[in-house]
Amino acid sequence: MIVILYHSRHGSTAKIARVINSYLEGKAYLMDLEAIEYEKLDCATTIVLGMPIYNGKLDEEMVSFIKCNQPLLIPRHYSIYIVGLQASEFMSFVSAEFDYQLLKDVKVIAGLGGALYFPKLSLAERLSLSVFNKRYPIIPKAHDNTIYENFNNEEIEIFAKKIAHLEATSR
Repeated sequence: MIVILYHSRHGSTAKIARVINSYLEGKAYLMDLEAIEYEKLDCATTIVLGMPIYNGKLDEEMVSFIKCNQPLLIPRHYSIYIVGLQASEFMSFVSAEFDYQLLKDVKVIAGLGGALYFPKLSLAERLSLSVFNKRYPIIPKAHDNTIYENFNNEEIEIFAKKIAHLEATSR
């Protein structure tokens, strides 16, 4: 059984979990970190972890979960997908949080793009985004101030195929 465990503040990481599951033909069990079910994780043969980038750092709760649960994750062919606007730089975020000893057991790591849902952002998040976008322009000035997405559908499909292969070889 494949379990996709994610943490999502505004919905983009959860959205990608659903897209990955659609490529897996609905065979994965989706689980939010806020409602974790350890008995389901114990039964999983493959665990996929979805982790967003907030304010230039990987999600602290998911980082903590990964660091504290290595005995659970390692035997279950675990993989990680990162959701953030700077998809091409996702490995710099990963290597800033995790050392080689931890990363050597991860089967697949992918940066799949990101999204901003402006109505869901707090005032502090909007101010932070404004400063960030001036330094590292990612969001075009012509966006409609409601949603901006730069998900890479090709990378999402490739990632899902790798997960399906992991699951098939674990049987």
